[in-house]
Amino acid sequence: MRQHKGFATRMRPAGRTGAPVRTGTTAQRVLIAQGVALGALTLGLLVLELPGIVREVRIWRMIKLRSGAKRPR
Repeated sequence: MRQHKGFATRMRPAGRTGAPVRTGTTAQRVLIAQGVALGALTLGLLVLELPGIVREVRIWRMIKLRSGAKRPR
């Protein structure tokens, strides 16, 4: 019996009739592809925003931004 190459399938036990049973492999591949796409989009956004982040950090250093309350003078 030939199976379609696009779907990961598993055969039923002997004695049962019907079509092959699909496994979760196809859904898993889609999920992995979505994760890769989301990661690439996030990385691209970070690269685009990096010059602005560096500029902000320089400004914070110039004004000596500290966390917490300022010391009294």
